[in-house]
Amino acid sequence: MIKLILGIIITVACLAAAVWGIDLEQIKESFRHAKFWTLPILLLLLFVFYWLKAIRWRMLLEPIKQLSTKQVTPAMMIGFMGNNILPAHLGEFLRVYVLSKQFQIPKTTVLSTVVLERLFDIVAILCFLGVGVYFAPNIPDGYRSLSLIMGLVIFVAILVVAAYLIWTEAVIGLFRTIFSYLRFLPEKLTHLVLEMMLSGAHGMASMKSKRLTMGIIWTSFAQWAINGLSIFVALWSFDIQVSPLAAFVVLGVTAFGVTVPSTPGFFGVIQLCFWLSLKGFGVSQADVFAASIYYQLSQYIPVTLIGLYFSNREGLKLSEAEKEAEKELEELEGVVDVEQTEASGTS
Repeated sequence: MIKLILGIIITVACLAAAVWGIDLEQIKESFRHAKFWTLPILLLLLFVFYWLKAIRWRMLLEPIKQLSTKQVTPAMMIGFMGNNILPAHLGEFLRVYVLSKQFQIPKTTVLSTVVLERLFDIVAILCFLGVGVYFAPNIPDGYRSLSLIMGLVIFVAILVVAAYLIWTEAVIGLFRTIFSYLRFLPEKLTHLVLEMMLSGAHGMASMKSKRLTMGIIWTSFAQWAINGLSIFVALWSFDIQVSPLAAFVVLGVTAFGVTVPSTPGFFGVIQLCFWLSLKGFGVSQADVFAASIYYQLSQYIPVTLIGLYFSNREGLKLSEAEKEAEKELEELEGVVDVEQTEASGTS
């Protein structure tokens, strides 16, 4: 209940900040002049985005179990549907549950592939964000000055990921030590992070294959390039004349913005992220708000409907879906408790 209330407060605050100073008539005018014929283009790009995601997940799972892209797609879409309608990103644990149940794969092993997905996503998104901030034309000087900091962050992120892949146990031990000093962080959060890192270590078999490694890398960058293109098309549909590189700035800010606790679907958060990313480009705030709604609904509705279709096909009801996702989270936290107890007992 506390998480729900906090999410609602954050969502309302973000939405209020995104529309602050905009007249309702301005938003209506933006929608009246929008090029809605671009919707099929957005849907095609959305299809390619999730197709690439499914290919990458299949490659991450390949050393564990030989599955086809078609086989992993239902669990993946159920998971992303769960992120749209369930709180606290429970969709990630929902897809772990579904794929584990379908193909009798240990849940922690499935989770490990999801963790590696997130690692490669972070690196790809940071790279696109850095390129956008530095090279986008007409970008304010204040934004450019941040590009050096962004470049340093990208470099550090790549080093951390590389260290994690090479010296996994040492990196996990370092994070465990750091968390022991950061006592103000919620214990469940630190436990969950450690569990995801431990699980990720189990799924790194795919990194031992050059073919799979290169495939995972190119699909990671390709899918986020497609997502950035989707944002550009949505902006262009509302006559927002910016470079595709500016869309990469929006992509980066939004991708990290949705990690903030909010209501399912990230409404309000996405609108604010769009405006914060583009306010320095001299564009209309009303047009940006309308474009963000157009972009979000073009993603939210199809993904939710497809996920609900696969969920119904698998006989998974919504009420059961939330319970199963929460159960997966509790089980994973329990695994961390055991592992930490064993670690402290051997130290």
